[in-house]
Amino acid sequence: MIYSDKIDGYLDTCISARASDLHLKASMNPFMRYSGGLKSIDAFPLDTTEVYNFIQQVLTPEQKEKYASGGEADFSFSYSDYRFRCNAYHDLHGDNLALRLLALEPGDFSNLGIPLILKDFSKKRSGLILITGPTGSGKSTTLTCMIDYINENKNAHIITLEDPVEYIHTSKKCVITQREIGKNTKSFGKAIEAAMRQDPDIIMVGEMRDLESVAAAIAAAETGHLVLSTLHTKGAESTVDRIIDMFPAAQQNQIRVQLGMTLLLVCCQQLVPGLERGRRHLAAEVMVCNQAIRNLIRVGKTHMISSTMQTSRKEGMFIMKDSLEKLYTEGKISEDDKEQFMF
Repeated sequence: MIYSDKIDGYLDTCISARASDLHLKASMNPFMRYSGGLKSIDAFPLDTTEVYNFIQQVLTPEQKEKYASGGEADFSFSYSDYRFRCNAYHDLHGDNLALRLLALEPGDFSNLGIPLILKDFSKKRSGLILITGPTGSGKSTTLTCMIDYINENKNAHIITLEDPVEYIHTSKKCVITQREIGKNTKSFGKAIEAAMRQDPDIIMVGEMRDLESVAAAIAAAETGHLVLSTLHTKGAESTVDRIIDMFPAAQQNQIRVQLGMTLLLVCCQQLVPGLERGRRHLAAEVMVCNQAIRNLIRVGKTHMISSTMQTSRKEGMFIMKDSLEKLYTEGKISEDDKEQFMF
C-alpha cells in the first residue's frame, strides 16, 4: 500500500538501513533505531496534519475510537515485503508514531542465532515454553520461527493471541487461527480461556501481562496443551520468581507445584551490537526443566537455578555468560559489549 511520498520514503529508509524502529513526530526529523542507537533521518519532517492523516489512514474504526478516547493505540500493517508493528500516541505537542520493523517472512533458526534446542521443544505435546527478555530483544521473531517450524512439520491446530497481530501465518500442515486482542477478543486471559474450547493443540500467547493471563496459560499447559509465550524478564531465575510473585502469598506454594510440572524451557534473549556495522547478534540463556530444576522450583530454591544450569550443559542448558563469551571469541562482538550485556 502507498501512504504518501514522505511516509513511504521513511519506511524505505528504515528497511534499507535494517533499522529496528522508526519514530515519527510532527515538525521533527524522523529518527530510526540502528544497531541499538537512535539516528536522525535527514529528510523533511512531517507536519501535524500529515502525522494525523497517516494515523487515520491505518487505524480501523475500533482503533480510532480507542485512540480518540485513550490517547494511544496499537496496530500493525504491511508495506512492501515487510510488516510494521506500531503504537500511535499523544504527547504535549500532538500525534506521534513508534514503528517496529518486522520481517514478512519468518527467518531461519541458524541464521538468526536462535538456539536450535527450541526446534526440539517445539515438538512437545504439552507444557509451557517461555521466551523472555527486554523490549526489542527478538522475542516475537523467535516465536514466529517456532510457529513456522511447527507449521511445516506437524499436523496441529495453532491458535495465536497477539496485540497486535504481527506476522501473518499461512496454514501449511497446521490449521492456524490468529486472534487480535481488543479486536477479536477482549484480553489475553479471556482469550486463553476461550481457546480451551476451540480444540487447540498449541496456543501462542503474545505476552503474559498480568495475573489473569499467567494463570490461564499455566492452566492451559497443565491440561495437555503446548503453550508458547513471552515475558519481560532478565534471566531464567528472575523469570520463575516473577511468575510466582504475581500470585498472592497464599497461592504461591500451589503455583510452584504447577509451574514445576508444566514449565518445559525458558529462553532469555538479548540483541547485542556487532562489530560489523548495522549488525546485531542474539545472545541467549537456556534453562531446560529437568528433574533438578523442577525440584528447585517446587521447594522455592530458585537462587540455585543458575548453578544447576552450569552443571547441566549436556542437557542443552547454558547461561548468558556462555553465549556472550562465544560471540566474543568468534569475533562478532566487542569486549566492552560482552561485559555490558552480562547478567
